[in-house]
Amino acid sequence: MENHRIVPKGIIFPFVLLCSLFFAWAIPNNLTDTMLAAFKRIMSLSDTKTAWIQVACYLFGYGCFAIPGALFIKKYTYKSGIILGLGAYAAGTFLFYPAMLVSGSSLSVGFILYLCAIVILFAGLSILETSANSFVCAIGPESTATRRLNFAQSFNPFGAITGVIISQVFVLSNLNKMSADQRAMLPADELTRIQGMELQSVTLTYVILGLVMTGLLLAIYFTRMPKLKEDDKKLDFAGTWKRLRKNNNYVWAVIAQFFYVGAQIAVWSFTIRYVMQQLQLDSVIAQLGPDATSADVITRLRNIEPVAGGFYNFVEWIGLDALLPRTAEQAGATYYILSLCLFVIGRFVCTGLMKFIKPRHLLTGLAVIAVTCCFITIYGSGFIGVYALMGISGCMSLMFPTIYGLGIEGLGEDTKLGGSGMIMAIAGAAFLTQIQGIVSDQSGSIVFSYWIPAIAFMIIAFYSAVIARKHEKAKAALKAQQ
Repeated sequence: MENHRIVPKGIIFPFVLLCSLFFAWAIPNNLTDTMLAAFKRIMSLSDTKTAWIQVACYLFGYGCFAIPGALFIKKYTYKSGIILGLGAYAAGTFLFYPAMLVSGSSLSVGFILYLCAIVILFAGLSILETSANSFVCAIGPESTATRRLNFAQSFNPFGAITGVIISQVFVLSNLNKMSADQRAMLPADELTRIQGMELQSVTLTYVILGLVMTGLLLAIYFTRMPKLKEDDKKLDFAGTWKRLRKNNNYVWAVIAQFFYVGAQIAVWSFTIRYVMQQLQLDSVIAQLGPDATSADVITRLRNIEPVAGGFYNFVEWIGLDALLPRTAEQAGATYYILSLCLFVIGRFVCTGLMKFIKPRHLLTGLAVIAVTCCFITIYGSGFIGVYALMGISGCMSLMFPTIYGLGIEGLGEDTKLGGSGMIMAIAGAAFLTQIQGIVSDQSGSIVFSYWIPAIAFMIIAFYSAVIARKHEKAKAALKAQQ
């Protein structure tokens, strides 16, 4: 067993600030997931069209700015990259305001501007993640880098839960309950008024988030961060990428990360839609009539499925009535929150298990279980399918940091640009989410579309069981020769 400290002495406060970044970037990631359900109702969009939000996030945001971010931190420092990322993050949220103003006169143009704001926001997240993930790995012994990254990433799901709760309280609760057909029958002025109020809730939420990130930016700017030996200004882009392309373990890790992030975002993006369909939440709430009170809705939802009923009882007991659902989307988001709770628990449990079990073994086992859960999600009915869907989140808990840590292991001076490749792989979310949206629309069932993440988890299992194993053996053989 390794006796190295996960966090070296003397850098506890800077490390805490770094961990706060993992919390911070998870908020818009998961807040945006719920925005698919919000924009679908506000603008009466199809699953394919709402999936363009994720394309803006992960293809144009993450996918296009990871390498520029890596080149920036290679030339300057990790801290500079973090400040640049936080600045773009805040700027993107502030651009939601002009998008809202334009939406008042042209909803389609406003939606495009929202997408542009999201691109800038997620460009910031791309630079931020490229900087912070590699920084966390580099500030301590290489032998504990994967454990250290898993620990830092443990704060990520708390941000994810926060993002969903923010959406639940400040966005989804303010959506009008009318369906797309009912909205189509409204006078134009009345529909515009309702949409304006709904978009105002979305916009204000993001603007406040931007103000908080500005405060975090200032805190990091005035904090002395660890100076690393590799914080040089030498750029050898061509040479670095030549070496990385020849590294089979790294190449396959990027592929695995592409499919993992794609699977994660695809699973979470359509969780609300899946639950709404499997539990028929729209029909359940509609049966109560237009004059139904919040108490009537909660009472009815308690009788559908026991886990959510227990959650509502707990929420009432602690006095957080704002989390009680009033719409079908909010009811679906309950299971999203519960899924993220499993994600949190799984992250801490797996970080602890890594003291005794090799990371790649854990990755293989959880990937296989995730595939099984996907099959149950597809072929199970009612709450059985919903439970399996929640189980997928528990399996995904350790995947991103573990794939990241295994992939950049031994890269040395190539770590910064190598890390950017890992972050670029987040673009998988754009492709897999869009494919899942298309499959859902063409098949007429969000349930069948979960074949997409099932295939992705199979690829991850192959990487950890075959490629990472070969890399581990080669590393051990080289060490034995030395």
